[in-house]
Amino acid sequence: MSSKSALAKVLAKRLDVSLLPGDAPFAKGALERAAEFMVTAAAEREAGKVTIAIESVAGAAGERFMRLALINDDMPFLVDSIAATVAAHGLAIDRLLHPVVAVRRDAKGQLSEIVEGDAAGEKRESMVYLETQRGDARQRRALEQALAATLADVRVAVADWPKMQAAMADDADRCSDGEGAALLRWFKDGMLTQLGHVLHHRDGSQEAALGICRKSAKVLLGPISYERAFAWFDETGAREPLIVKSNLISNVHRRTPLDLFILPRRESGRIVSLSVHAGIWTSASLAATPNQIPRIRSQFAEMSKRFGFSPQGHASKALFHALTSLPNDILTCLSDAEVERLATTTMSLIDRPRPRLTLFAAPLQRHLFAFAWVPRDSMATATRLQIAQMLVDAADAPVLDWATQIEGGLALVRFVLDLPEVAHIPDEGALDMQLQAMLRGWADAVEAEISATEEASRAAAIAARYAEAFPLAYRAAYGAAEAAVDISRLRRVAGEGEDGPQRDARLHRVGGDDPAVLRLKLYQRSGSLALSDTVPALENFGFRVIEDVPTELEAGGLGTIHDFLLSVPAGHEPNGLLARAAAVEAAIADVLNGVTEDDPFNRLITAVSLSAGEANWLRAWYRYLRQAGLNYTVQTAVDALQHAPEVTRQLIALFVARHDPAFKGDRAKAEAAAQEAIRAGLAGVKAINDDRLLRQFRSVVEACLRTNVFAPAGAEALAFKLDSALVPGLPKPLPWREIFVYSRRVEGIHLRSGPVARGGLRWSDRRDDFRTEILGLMKAQKVKNAVIVPAGAKGGFYPKQLPDPARDRDGWLAEGKESYKLFIRTLLSLTDNIVDGKVVHPTAVTIRDGEDPYFVVAADKGTATFSDTANAIAEDFDFWLDDAFASGGSKGYDHKAMGITAKGAWLSVQRHFLEMGIDVQKEPVRVAGCGDMSGDVFGNGMLLSQAIKLVAAFDHRHIFLDPDPDPAKSWKERARMFALPRSSWDDYDKKLISKGGGVFPRSAKEIPLSQEVRALLGLDAESIDPDSLITAILKAQIDLLWFGGIGTYVKSSAENNVQVGDPANDGLRIDGRDIRARVIGEGANLGTTQAGRIEFALKGGRINTDFIDNSAGVDCSDNEVNIKIALAGAKRAGRLTEPARVKLLASMTDEVAEIVLEDNRLQALALSIAQAGGPQAAASHLRLIETLEASGQLDRKTEGLADSEVYVRRAADGHGLTRPELAVLLSSAKLQLQAAIEASALPDDPGLAEELLAAFPGPMRAKFKQDILAHRLRREIIATKLANRVVNRLGLIHPFELAEEEGVGLAQVAAAFVAAERLFGMGEVWQRIETAAMGEEARITLFDRAAAALSDHIADLLRIGSHGFEPSKLVADLQGGVGELDGDIDSLLGGEARTQSERMRDALAEAGAPLEEARIVTRLYDLDGSIGIARLARESGCPARAITAAFGDIGARMGLDWAQQTAARMSPSDPWERLLVNGLARDFQQIRLDFLRRTMGRKGDPSAAVAQWADAQAEGITQFRRVVARAQAAVPVAPAMLAQLASQARNLLAR
Repeated sequence: MSSKSALAKVLAKRLDVSLLPGDAPFAKGALERAAEFMVTAAAEREAGKVTIAIESVAGAAGERFMRLALINDDMPFLVDSIAATVAAHGLAIDRLLHPVVAVRRDAKGQLSEIVEGDAAGEKRESMVYLETQRGDARQRRALEQALAATLADVRVAVADWPKMQAAMADDADRCSDGEGAALLRWFKDGMLTQLGHVLHHRDGSQEAALGICRKSAKVLLGPISYERAFAWFDETGAREPLIVKSNLISNVHRRTPLDLFILPRRESGRIVSLSVHAGIWTSASLAATPNQIPRIRSQFAEMSKRFGFSPQGHASKALFHALTSLPNDILTCLSDAEVERLATTTMSLIDRPRPRLTLFAAPLQRHLFAFAWVPRDSMATATRLQIAQMLVDAADAPVLDWATQIEGGLALVRFVLDLPEVAHIPDEGALDMQLQAMLRGWADAVEAEISATEEASRAAAIAARYAEAFPLAYRAAYGAAEAAVDISRLRRVAGEGEDGPQRDARLHRVGGDDPAVLRLKLYQRSGSLALSDTVPALENFGFRVIEDVPTELEAGGLGTIHDFLLSVPAGHEPNGLLARAAAVEAAIADVLNGVTEDDPFNRLITAVSLSAGEANWLRAWYRYLRQAGLNYTVQTAVDALQHAPEVTRQLIALFVARHDPAFKGDRAKAEAAAQEAIRAGLAGVKAINDDRLLRQFRSVVEACLRTNVFAPAGAEALAFKLDSALVPGLPKPLPWREIFVYSRRVEGIHLRSGPVARGGLRWSDRRDDFRTEILGLMKAQKVKNAVIVPAGAKGGFYPKQLPDPARDRDGWLAEGKESYKLFIRTLLSLTDNIVDGKVVHPTAVTIRDGEDPYFVVAADKGTATFSDTANAIAEDFDFWLDDAFASGGSKGYDHKAMGITAKGAWLSVQRHFLEMGIDVQKEPVRVAGCGDMSGDVFGNGMLLSQAIKLVAAFDHRHIFLDPDPDPAKSWKERARMFALPRSSWDDYDKKLISKGGGVFPRSAKEIPLSQEVRALLGLDAESIDPDSLITAILKAQIDLLWFGGIGTYVKSSAENNVQVGDPANDGLRIDGRDIRARVIGEGANLGTTQAGRIEFALKGGRINTDFIDNSAGVDCSDNEVNIKIALAGAKRAGRLTEPARVKLLASMTDEVAEIVLEDNRLQALALSIAQAGGPQAAASHLRLIETLEASGQLDRKTEGLADSEVYVRRAADGHGLTRPELAVLLSSAKLQLQAAIEASALPDDPGLAEELLAAFPGPMRAKFKQDILAHRLRREIIATKLANRVVNRLGLIHPFELAEEEGVGLAQVAAAFVAAERLFGMGEVWQRIETAAMGEEARITLFDRAAAALSDHIADLLRIGSHGFEPSKLVADLQGGVGELDGDIDSLLGGEARTQSERMRDALAEAGAPLEEARIVTRLYDLDGSIGIARLARESGCPARAITAAFGDIGARMGLDWAQQTAARMSPSDPWERLLVNGLARDFQQIRLDFLRRTMGRKGDPSAAVAQWADAQAEGITQFRRVVARAQAAVPVAPAMLAQLASQARNLLAR
């Protein structure tokens, strides 16, 4: 029997027997294993101690459980105490067996035998076996400790039972209150489970502890409660015993709060201690009727007597029933008056059932007893919890205990709340009303709440629609008042298909919530609210989502309410956020409705107390800085702003002070205060990244000149106009002004290089760096716009909410167009208007930059058909430019129909080939290109010559190959395709394609190559992939490579694809050195990079730049704008109807094209003339670069120009600047000259009116001359036309060298040019050179020599003119004398001068120039000095012919004619030598004129004066002629020699 297996076998039988009917039997083998577990646990136990074993049992899903074994001395209360303790830990008991077993143990407590049978006289032990759900290790430890404490309490309670009985009997005998003594004896006689007793003295000490007061309940009451108890008994007449509830829960028998029975102990009439009994009412005592319970029975009798109830009457029975229905343990705690109030309340409810709530404060104010009667049908757990929460909120006290009983139509729920030491007793009446509202009919309650804010009938209708849709769980948890608020919020939001916000938000709190949490309700009428979207959005506000309780009304059909429990950001109080609830709620709702961005900037609303609008300003500024190259992430930026909250708030304050039109007070003082606060705040910023970021934000605020933030337009999109120079670190070139547009829907930038600027608006596909793209385009537009009035500008926008075009192409296009419209509207919201000739600023915009009304846009990539859309917006704004705002609309010049861009570029192509001796209009040239015949530039371009042999082309869809086309037939086929509404290369008639050619889709994996194609492209492979085939086409050995489509296909070998910025074509792109074409024509933008152009040109290829070749498009647009501006006045005055205006515009199409194409032709010619200077001109070009750099007009790196050392080495190798480099100088020089002219008085010269009129077509000059002369851009147009003509005719170098040589401004050079051009009839000279039949090399030589001669005359004019002269007055003064000399020049030329003239004429003729044109150019040199002579003739009154004869006489006598002519014809490469010889040429002339002015007197005889002087200085003249002869004999003649001659001549003539 002593073996473990034997013991287990016996115990198994006892366990089996202890199974109760209905208990599930053990599974096979489980009983034996349970017995073995119990035997192991019972194997050793010390007497008087308990053994507890807990084990987790593994197995299949249904076989995993935890079992417990508790081995103890047998005693009362074991099983129910153990079961209650296990249940208190949240564990359900699946099996409980309790055999009481007779055992024998040895002296060490080892189990030796389990005695079977009757076992009389044997010691018995309680062996409890339990099975429950499994718990983790921590839960098992806690359970074991709790069971040990429980069983310890059971042991001492049982052990001390007799002593506790005696103590209670003793107190009953001491009790002076008869009913109280009887009550104690009643308890002693089995009506109370006595568990403990203690004697507590006034000094806080205790003694005579019994039962649980020796274990878990050593402190039954707190010090304050004991003090109040002593005070209770100190009052005369206090009843005994004082009965209160303890906060301690009984571990023994039943888990319920302990009842305490307190009696005073007196010595010498003074209370010295309190005798405290602890226990719990037995089931019998709780069920006892009022007439059986001492004290309650007397209270019943007294009430019956006082109320006059007959013992057998209804009222007496009702009172008895009422007391019976109330809990006895609570009644004995109450005073007589409280019992009476409770009883009568209960009586009234029995007769008339209804909701009711009443409160009673327990003695010592330890507890609050609450009785709530609830209609039986309304009673549910949720209802009980709702009432409990209401009580907890009102009393600020937790629920200690509760119980429910149901009788008849009412359920009574009673609560015991544990009051704090300083208690607040709630208003019973208010809570009763709250209960009434809670429990009345739900719909009625909701209606009543709604009626507080709505008219009665409307409240009823709303409640009828919504109330019953709320589920029971919501009703119990929130109540009708909250439902009314939720309904109100739900009705704010729009349903499916309705306009308005789809979601709303509300912050709130619930009583009992942790102080660090908030609640947020989100409302929506339809659709779903994905947590994956919502949670990150709330986290961006700084919240952490703890839980979400969703409530669907009618399964979401009527709406959904999400109640989120949120933890607030560290360092922030929920109450502070609730104080700003409206602002925070609106911000959250805007994010969820997609109105504003969902990003970390929203955290600033909660963390820095910004408004949503202010946070959006910072977000917009950050987006701008990111576009400008800021590398910090949004998280880093927001952290910086959050870590320096005062700096952030002051940035906002600074912005408001500078820009809010409604700002009250002194703006300057407010700005200064904000700046000082920012500086102080920055001084405290430790992190260098934070400091940099904050300073960048400040720079944006300081750079802002205008904003629509405070205007109505700001609600749609924000705009900030910036002075780019004030934003540090911007990439070059710096715009003059820029406007950044930001909204949830679209972002964009508009960059301007000057006050009057134009350029297209591009639909960009580069979200994160569209400013980089637009800046590059603005740079190109700037140099391209050298031929037009406005400076370069460019805009770009990125639509942020585009659908997938693969799925919804129409939707994609529609959203892009709406974004474009929004972008333009926002730009116009910052732009000045002109009304009745006066500039009008936009409303609600603070102006910090003066007047700025010129704003013109145009079509660009992605927006080619949007001009009418833009003009419609301008019309809505009543913008002064009307439909000149966006050129190319339906009432403007259609570039594609005119073919203007292609024609302009084709002129460049013609010039290239003419200089190679090829006429592309007649002689066949092999062409390959990018584009298709449906495109404007490619299609028009490939129809401009019927001699074109288009051998290859490609676009994004197809590759076209025609190795040996018939020029005439292929031209007709291209013309047919171009006329189609829409076409691709696949529409080409395949029958017309030469042998071996074809049309191939780019989607093909491989394309077969015929022998003919392989020969054309220089390939050996029989097939090739499409990308490689395009690369081969780009490298093909052809005559012309024509770019007419989108993309960048050529770079330099020193560039990588990332630098190019066109990733779509990375796989196709080639290097400039690999191109074998002879000429490249850039009809489209960015076909090649600037570095690629230069590399191609250095290897001998002929190319300009895109801004030179395709400038006709922008030139045409500018002409259209200027025409429309001129006609606008006539239209407004009623002198021109709209139909007549449209007809006039159409009638002038051809003439406008002529004006535009002439600009293109002259620019290409000017480049050829500049290039003809070759390496000899390199030094002068380099000097020009330095001059333009110094003025800020040029940035080498930005424009792709090399360092000076590179050009010096290149010149030494025999190469000058390439045409692409010269093109940059050409445009930059024009822009510099144009700016100088605009800043001067030159455009105001009345004599230049013809310059203005010539810029407009003939029909306008005839009918609208005064409108042209009053043009708002009169000065700018004149400046543009003059700047272009000066540079085109004089070349790049002469204007700037003249300014340096004579120490004057460029505007004075331009004025002198105008005068010289008119005085010497240069219009006819240019015309004769351009139209005469000759080779292009000879033509370019004539232009070059004519420009040099004209420069000498300009220098003379600069020397005689004052700084503010008007060319028209100068011409009037001098044209008579110059004309006289021009007519007599052949007879006036001296021998040496005549020899030099004939020598030059012969040299030009030998170079290929026709004799007459050579004579015309030579004549310009022959007239050298005529300006000074004419001036002297006018001043002296002497005939110009006579002065000329004397002038020539001096030259002949001294040999100065030779010296002057030699200096004039020298062209040294060194800039300083050029300045020297140019000055010497003027000096040899000027010293003679000065001599004549001194010697001949007023109306004297100049020849006589010369003869007289010559006789006197014969010896000196002879000596001087010997020096001249030595110089003439030198080869070559050095500038130093001429300088010495000039010095000696000046000295000699001064004698």
